[in-house]
Amino acid sequence: MTTHSDSISPVIVTSPLLPVIDIIIPVYRGLDETRRCLESVLAFPQRTACEIVVIDDCSPEPELSAFLRQQAETGAFTLLENPVNTGFVNAVNRGMVLHPDRDVVLLNSDTEVHGDWLDRLYRHAGGDPMIGTVTPFSNNATICSYPRFMQDNPLSAGWSLAALDALFAEINAGQAVDMPTAVGFCMYITRRCLDQVGYFDAALFARGYGEENDFSMRALEIGFRHLHAADVFVYHRGGISFGMESATLCAQAQQILEQRQPRYFPLVGDYCARDPARLLRRRIDNARLARSSKPRLLFVMHKGGGGTEKHVRELAALLEPDYEVFILRAFDATTVVLEWARHGEEFSVWFPMPYAYSDLLSFLRQLSVARIHFHHVLDLQQQLLQLPNDLAVPYDFTLHDYYPICPQYNLARADGRYCGEPDTAGCTACLAERPAPWGLDILSWRTCFEHLLVGAERVIVPSQDLLTRMQRYVPEAHYHYLPHPEPMLDSVTIPPSCDGVGELKVLVLGRLTPAKGLHLLERCADDAKTRELPLFFRVIGHADRETRQEPDLPLSFSGPYQDERLLLLITRERPDVIFFPAQWPETYSYTLSVAIRTGLPVVAPRLGAFIERLVNHPQSWLLDWDTPAGIWNDLFMGLRRISESTPC
Repeated sequence: MTTHSDSISPVIVTSPLLPVIDIIIPVYRGLDETRRCLESVLAFPQRTACEIVVIDDCSPEPELSAFLRQQAETGAFTLLENPVNTGFVNAVNRGMVLHPDRDVVLLNSDTEVHGDWLDRLYRHAGGDPMIGTVTPFSNNATICSYPRFMQDNPLSAGWSLAALDALFAEINAGQAVDMPTAVGFCMYITRRCLDQVGYFDAALFARGYGEENDFSMRALEIGFRHLHAADVFVYHRGGISFGMESATLCAQAQQILEQRQPRYFPLVGDYCARDPARLLRRRIDNARLARSSKPRLLFVMHKGGGGTEKHVRELAALLEPDYEVFILRAFDATTVVLEWARHGEEFSVWFPMPYAYSDLLSFLRQLSVARIHFHHVLDLQQQLLQLPNDLAVPYDFTLHDYYPICPQYNLARADGRYCGEPDTAGCTACLAERPAPWGLDILSWRTCFEHLLVGAERVIVPSQDLLTRMQRYVPEAHYHYLPHPEPMLDSVTIPPSCDGVGELKVLVLGRLTPAKGLHLLERCADDAKTRELPLFFRVIGHADRETRQEPDLPLSFSGPYQDERLLLLITRERPDVIFFPAQWPETYSYTLSVAIRTGLPVVAPRLGAFIERLVNHPQSWLLDWDTPAGIWNDLFMGLRRISESTPC
């Protein structure tokens, strides 16, 4: 952003050979934002002759009005002051009628411009007599937003407004696309359009929001075009004038637009679906990447979420200051998508497989990928295992489950229970019922992954249990024991329920599958119901399939949740104990990390990573994973008796 001083000096160059354009800046709130806006407008000479018209719509901030009067006295701009607040749209209209022979640029007071921004907009506006409006790119401008389409973005990391606008001017020079509506943060309007369409509708949109969309639709109806200028970038903070009222005003405007302009939303919806500016945004992405000197890493993973997704995103964020990280994952059964993992980026490229494999290789070479890190290859084509060889780069492999030794990545049978890792004959019989991807038998499957693991510089395992199991199958791999990096967070205290003789609340976390213990949990609830035990099972999360809905079954589900809210949700539930009914050898478990932070008693199976991760947890109880439901409930009843005897 632009730094500011106590006074503003006009430095815009005007030329008598060009028509004069009015830059209209309505002002209501925000001294600092307004100062930066004016400084940015005045900071750069333009070939296009212009006059800045600032309209103070009876600002409730005396310091802002005083600043505007002081600067207007220097001749930096023309100041119009409304004695009473007339509303945003009336203020804009006052500016547009001031000089009825001029084109206008409506510029929000919370924007910042750079370079020859006005000259570039003017060149677009003069390209066709039927051009009505021109709107630049911005970080916060709905259909004109960059890098994420239809999002409110911060400035791209490491890029100033000056650098970003210069990049747009260079890479997309002279480029524009037609769109159904202008966006009002920075809106160039030709006088010929104003003359034929009229001004904004102050009766319906007095306070702002929707007025530019209504105007745009009226212009479309008589043949005018709206251009999205791809070679101009304007910073827009947003929400300064209206503050907390923005959402309400926007909703009201949408209702009016739907009634008055029934074509508006279908046209905008079609534009968003087509997204004709996507390639123009992509060109900027490519240019930014080309100018980054950071080494490039490629993460390969599945299309699902869960702990693997969480780990990959957190690892990418940790590496972001020093590396450009890309993620290659399955999009559907036949397509892979390459994403830029940097926070807030939209960059993505699709490759239909196997036909576009050579295109994928070429693209990765252009990116100069220096290292590959496999996290998972579920849902991916076998061909992608050749990426390290075909790109001639080193690679690592992080094991999140047991996929390299069994297509049933959690070592679970069809009923969701741990298979016990049978011999080859047992695995072959299992695969006969549930065939492996790529048509491989169990020996071919393990041989395929053995070559991949042995060739990796590091095979990273987050638990000692996983390391021990994998060494039995692939002893030659270069294993590195490294628990998943997690933020150092303080423990929290969950107050006891202090129900006395009430029910013991048993809390279960996450998305439940049979392998995660769904069936065991249902059996525990059934047993509690049959034996009339004072136990209630509450799941923060949901099941991956339909569950029984019985009014008197002591089991309920809260539904899906966001990871960052899990601790808050646990606190609200005030459980007595947290239960992990997993029926497979978990390799880490992020939800276990949260459970440990609470200090609550934890009950889990004596299987997988639970054993080592709970060894130092003072209140943990482990039973064999195949323990019957009734014995699990007996344990809970024992904990209930302990809680009854412990003072709150």
